[in-house]
Amino acid sequence: MADVENTIFRKTTDNDRAYFDEDLNKSRRRKSAHERFEHELGLQELQATKKGLPFAKKAARDDFQNAVKSQVDDQIREYGRVEYPEKVKVPETDWSKYSDLKNFEIVEEDEVADQNSTKNNPGLRVMVKKTTYKYKGYGNKYTVMEDEPSAIKRAQEKTWKAEKQVKN
Repeated sequence: MADVENTIFRKTTDNDRAYFDEDLNKSRRRKSAHERFEHELGLQELQATKKGLPFAKKAARDDFQNAVKSQVDDQIREYGRVEYPEKVKVPETDWSKYSDLKNFEIVEEDEVADQNSTKNNPGLRVMVKKTTYKYKGYGNKYTVMEDEPSAIKRAQEKTWKAEKQVKN
């Protein structure tokens, strides 16, 4: 008979974890400043999206890059190279300015048909409000669309008003 190696994998239990000082499932590598910034950028964009606001990702990235670049340039000017990379600090970021409507221009407001919602709600013609914004000083456009439940509710109210007018 051939030697067959059997391996059994199981999740660690609390008793197993008591023997270790650190979590084995957690990465030991420390995230760089850029990775931490990108993670926070994603969280802030998610919060803005939940509120129905545009979020200027490109402007946030540019501001971060400029702040880090100025620190690196200072070290190059002083030492001739990046002497102390640990002295390059992650800049404090005011996230609210990247989703503040004062910093955006409205490019277009329109309604578009939502085929999926119309198909799933027989008898309704569901139109979703779409607003396109442009961050001041940048050419990037950000589109914010109305959520599906609100669009369906608006379509139902419009249908009910039309039926009420027909009855009267």
